[in-house]
This record gives sequence, structure tokens and C-alpha cells, in this order.
Amino acid sequence: MSTSPSKQAAITAYRQLLKTQRQVFGNDLRAIQAAQKETHARFMQFKDETNTDILDEKLALANQVATLLKQNVVQGESKDGERFKLNITKDTELGDNDSIKNSKNIHRKGKKRSSKAGAASACCGGAH
Repeated sequence: MSTSPSKQAAITAYRQLLKTQRQVFGNDLRAIQAAQKETHARFMQFKDETNTDILDEKLALANQVATLLKQNVVQGESKDGERFKLNITKDTELGDNDSIKNSKNIHRKGKKRSSKAGAASACCGGAH
């Protein structure tokens, strides 16, 4: 018994997404189980779909989710209740703070800033 190309693509995407979840969430069994449950539910919603356009759209979404997880989710592990170790991988997208600073400036255009100290306390709770 052979499977159709779209069914095989769905199986491949499903397995890839589960593999990515295991890699990203590491030893966090609750996160892995929740992600697997959600993935299963989403794939089951379209198990009988025959419209190839919809199937292609859903497979593209599954691949986007896998990429998003790999590049943008970092799992942290508590080391002593106060410190955490971040599990950054070769796939983790590392950026700089410039994009964050620029987006804050866009939102503040037209608003007068008070003082640097006031801005710092609003941002960081005044702890220096």
C-alpha cells in the first residue's frame, strides 16, 4: 500500500515538527507533551482534507512553526532557584538590541521624554 505524495508530505512535516519540539524543549517533558498534543490536534483537524491548496498551506505552516521554534525559542533550566542556564543552539537566531531600541523610539515619537533617570526607573524599576 503506497501513500499519496501529500499524505507522505504531511507525515514528514508531522515527524519533523515533533523532532524539533524534542530538540527545543529538551528535558522539559510537560512542554514536549503539550506541544505534541497541540500538534496532533492540529494535524487531525485536516486528516481528511483533499483540497491540495489547503494541504499545501497547512504543510507550509507546519514548516514555519518548526523554523520558528528552532530559531526563536530558548529553553531555560533552573540552576539553583535563582540562576538559569539558557540552552542556545546553533539554530537560535541571535540578534542585537538595536531593533528593540529602534522600535521603542518609533513608539515614542512625538512624546517628550522626561529625564534619563525617569526613563530608567520606568524601564527598570529604578534599580541601579
